[in-house]
Parts: sequence; C-alpha cells; structure tokens
Amino acid sequence: MASYKDIITGTLNNIAGKVKEAAESGAIRDIYEHGASRAKSYGQIAKLSLEINGDSEELKKVYAEIGRLYYDQAKEAPEGYFAPLFEQAGSLIAGINDKQAQIQAMKEEFEAENAPAVDADFESVVDETEDDGTGVDPEDGIEIEIIEEPADESGTTED
Repeated sequence: MASYKDIITGTLNNIAGKVKEAAESGAIRDIYEHGASRAKSYGQIAKLSLEINGDSEELKKVYAEIGRLYYDQAKEAPEGYFAPLFEQAGSLIAGINDKQAQIQAMKEEFEAENAPAVDADFESVVDETEDDGTGVDPEDGIEIEIIEEPADESGTTED
C-alpha cells in the first residue's frame, strides 16, 4: 500500500507538470491577452455609452430650445396639430404663474411677520408718554425714591 506522502507528492508533481506544459504552450498567455482585450473593449463600450448619454441630453436641450422658440413665435396663431399642445402649454404656464404668485405672497407674509421690531430708547418712550398725556403727574401721589447702597470694604456694592 502506498503511503499518503507518496500519493501527495505524486499528485503535486503531476499538477506541476501540467502547469509547466500549459505555460510552455502559451495557453495562459492567450487567455490573459484575450481577457485584457475584452476588458479594454468593455471599457471602450462604457466610455462610448457615456458619450452617447451626454449627446442625448444635449439633443434634448436643443429640441426643447427649438420647441420654445417655435412656441414663442407661433403662440398667437398655432397651426394644425400644434393647437392643442399650445393650449396645454398655455394652461401649464398660467398654473405655474399662479403658484409662483402664491409663493411670493407667502414669502411676503413671512417677511412681514419676522420684521424686526422698532428699537425704542428710553428717552423716546418717556417723551411720547409726556406728549400724549399718559405720563405720571406729580399730583397722582406716586413718589419714586432712588437709594444708593453703600459700598463694602472691597469697593463694590452689594446686590
């Protein structure tokens, strides 16, 4: 009976011989070159696809510009099968304008709500109350006394 060591050694030698034959025959090089050329082809396909998509988007923009220019030129008197499309475009434009007006009105309302309050200084408030007759009259019996607190030894007033 053969030992496991002999079986494993024979198998490894057999595999090594087949790998050497494949390398010498150029089969691996052919596989590598074929794979590399396929990868380049797939890369080129992806690049061309991106270019096609970019050109298609540009074409859509050109078509849209042609349509807009024709609409502007012929919107007063559309011809043939353009008439229902012009009506549809007109109603869409009117709806857009209405919505933009609503947005603008809401923005103006928000701005009015968030408008900064008018700053008032002490003198202007006192002057206004004296002018409109709501000021304190000395005959009302209200007296105000201002008392200063004595400073402590460190030179600060107590709170």
